[in-house]
Amino acid sequence: MQINKQNNVQRGEIVYCNITILHKKKEYLLEKMVYKNDGKLFYHKSALNELKIEEPVRVKNIEIITRLGFENKTKEFTEVKANTETRNKITGIYE
Repeated sequence: MQINKQNNVQRGEIVYCNITILHKKKEYLLEKMVYKNDGKLFYHKSALNELKIEEPVRVKNIEIITRLGFENKTKEFTEVKANTETRNKITGIYE
Protein backbone atom coordinates (compact mmCIF):
# COMPACT_ATOMS: atom_id res chain seq x y z
CA MET A 1 0.00 0.00 0.00
CA GLN A 2 1.46 3.31 -1.07
CA ILE A 3 0.58 6.31 1.08
CA ASN A 4 0.52 9.81 -0.39
CA LYS A 5 2.56 12.02 1.96
CA GLN A 6 0.75 15.23 0.96
CA ASN A 7 -1.42 16.34 3.84
CA ASN A 8 -3.12 19.30 2.19
CA VAL A 9 -6.82 18.48 2.19
CA GLN A 10 -9.01 21.14 0.60
CA ARG A 11 -12.14 22.37 2.33
CA GLY A 12 -15.06 20.00 1.61
CA GLU A 13 -12.76 17.25 0.31
CA ILE A 14 -13.26 13.69 1.53
CA VAL A 15 -10.20 11.46 1.97
CA TYR A 16 -9.35 7.97 3.22
CA CYS A 17 -6.37 8.48 5.52
CA ASN A 18 -4.44 7.99 8.73
CA ILE A 19 -4.99 10.93 11.10
CA THR A 20 -2.83 12.09 13.99
CA ILE A 21 -4.90 14.06 16.52
CA LEU A 22 -3.95 16.09 19.61
CA HIS A 23 -5.85 15.95 22.88
CA LYS A 24 -4.45 17.46 26.08
CA LYS A 25 -0.90 17.49 24.64
CA LYS A 26 -1.09 13.79 23.82
CA GLU A 27 -1.03 12.43 20.25
CA TYR A 28 -3.27 9.64 18.98
CA LEU A 29 -3.07 7.90 15.61
CA LEU A 30 -6.36 6.92 13.98
CA GLU A 31 -5.74 4.55 11.08
CA LYS A 32 -7.84 4.03 7.96
CA MET A 33 -10.43 6.74 8.59
CA VAL A 34 -12.73 8.55 6.19
CA TYR A 35 -12.27 12.25 6.88
CA LYS A 36 -13.98 15.34 5.47
CA ASN A 37 -12.28 18.68 5.94
CA ASP A 38 -15.00 21.10 6.99
CA GLY A 39 -12.60 23.66 8.44
CA LYS A 40 -13.55 22.84 12.03
CA LEU A 41 -12.15 20.56 14.70
CA PHE A 42 -12.20 16.78 14.20
CA TYR A 43 -15.15 15.03 15.82
CA HIS A 44 -15.82 11.45 14.75
CA LYS A 45 -17.90 10.22 17.69
CA SER A 46 -17.29 6.47 17.41
CA ALA A 47 -13.51 6.87 16.95
CA LEU A 48 -13.16 9.32 19.82
CA ASN A 49 -15.38 7.30 22.17
CA GLU A 50 -12.92 4.39 21.93
CA LEU A 51 -10.21 6.78 23.19
CA LYS A 52 -12.59 8.12 25.88
CA ILE A 53 -12.51 11.61 24.38
CA GLU A 54 -15.80 13.49 24.45
CA GLU A 55 -14.95 16.83 22.84
CA PRO A 56 -13.71 17.81 19.37
CA VAL A 57 -9.93 17.64 18.90
CA ARG A 58 -7.31 19.28 16.69
CA VAL A 59 -5.82 17.44 13.70
CA LYS A 60 -2.02 17.47 13.71
CA ASN A 61 -1.22 15.42 10.60
CA ILE A 62 -3.04 13.63 7.80
CA GLU A 63 -1.43 10.86 5.74
CA ILE A 64 -3.68 10.48 2.71
CA ILE A 65 -4.16 6.94 1.41
CA THR A 66 -6.61 7.95 -1.32
CA ARG A 67 -8.71 10.96 -2.24
CA LEU A 68 -12.43 10.22 -2.53
CA GLY A 69 -13.68 13.52 -3.95
CA PHE A 70 -15.82 16.38 -2.72
CA GLU A 71 -19.17 16.51 -0.97
CA ASN A 72 -22.26 17.07 -3.10
CA LYS A 73 -23.58 20.54 -2.26
CA THR A 74 -26.61 20.51 -4.54
CA LYS A 75 -29.97 20.90 -2.83
CA GLU A 76 -32.00 20.14 -5.94
CA PHE A 77 -34.26 17.17 -6.43
CA THR A 78 -34.62 15.29 -9.68
CA GLU A 79 -38.02 14.69 -11.18
CA VAL A 80 -39.11 11.08 -11.46
CA LYS A 81 -41.70 9.87 -13.96
CA ALA A 82 -43.41 6.51 -13.93
CA ASN A 83 -42.79 4.24 -16.90
CA THR A 84 -45.86 4.33 -19.17
CA GLU A 85 -44.71 1.59 -21.53
CA THR A 86 -46.17 -1.89 -21.13
CA ARG A 87 -44.36 -5.18 -21.53
CA ASN A 88 -45.48 -8.06 -23.66
CA LYS A 89 -46.53 -10.84 -21.26
CA ILE A 90 -44.89 -13.56 -23.35
CA THR A 91 -41.61 -12.04 -24.60
CA GLY A 92 -41.08 -9.33 -22.00
CA ILE A 93 -40.32 -6.73 -24.69
CA TYR A 94 -41.67 -3.22 -24.26
CA GLU A 95 -44.50 -2.44 -26.69
